[in-house]
Amino acid sequence: MTVARHLFERQVRLLDAGDLEGLLGQYHEDAVLLRFDRTVAGKAALREHFSAYLARGPRVKEVTQLADADDLVSYQAVLEVAGEEVRSYGAMWLRGERIARHVQGLFPAPAHGPGARKGRVHVDLEPYEAWTAHAVPDPRSAGREAVGPVLLEIVHAEGPVLAERAYRLYVKASGGKALTSIARAPLSGSAYRLRQAGAIEFDGPDDALVLRPTGVAPVRVRELGPRPLDEVPIAEVAELMRRLRAAGATELPRAVLDAYGLVRMTAKAEEYLSRAEELSALPS
Repeated sequence: MTVARHLFERQVRLLDAGDLEGLLGQYHEDAVLLRFDRTVAGKAALREHFSAYLARGPRVKEVTQLADADDLVSYQAVLEVAGEEVRSYGAMWLRGERIARHVQGLFPAPAHGPGARKGRVHVDLEPYEAWTAHAVPDPRSAGREAVGPVLLEIVHAEGPVLAERAYRLYVKASGGKALTSIARAPLSGSAYRLRQAGAIEFDGPDDALVLRPTGVAPVRVRELGPRPLDEVPIAEVAELMRRLRAAGATELPRAVLDAYGLVRMTAKAEEYLSRAEELSALPS
């Protein structure tokens, strides 16, 4: 077995285990990860990138192709990311026994043959800037002076963001496992105080509340980033559908999956996209 193949197999195990430190140990300090949407250079940037990626719970379902030489490995694989199936490709160049350069991308959908999606169109999406998680105090015991600034930090990084997502990010960073009603109460209270102070604004109904920094547009059409589909504000999905429709797309729910690099249309996704399509037919 070549060094490159051994490293790739270890990469898969570390990814499935969600081992951030192990993954970072695979890369040189000056390593570069090249994607079509961004270039990630150096250990600090790689840490931020993989922290956000691992938060989506990636799992390698199948390595469909693999070719390797002493210092190079190329692959294609099927992954499950945030509950959605995606097809990935990439290549890793080694220097010694660690990665110096890594190219990575997604195949959103088959271009030909059974299952091909007709009328695929492209629209430009803003990069999604994910909040970089760090240790935060337990919202159940910390005072408002401690909770409010962190919540504002999350909203500034990811807004417009669903309140539920912002609260879950806080709870996870605090070491919690789930957003309970006891944890939600102080976070919700902090959000209302931030709005009263003029720092953030609210959009949408209470059961789908969206938080955004004051002065930021209510809708920004962005890449999926680390969000599951149902954590994208529905107004954002609806606006993406309007742009896809204007670009010539006809099967809007499928076109949205293509735009986000997703493959499988689950029942949950179909229901959410159906509601977004109804909203997209209304004047923006």
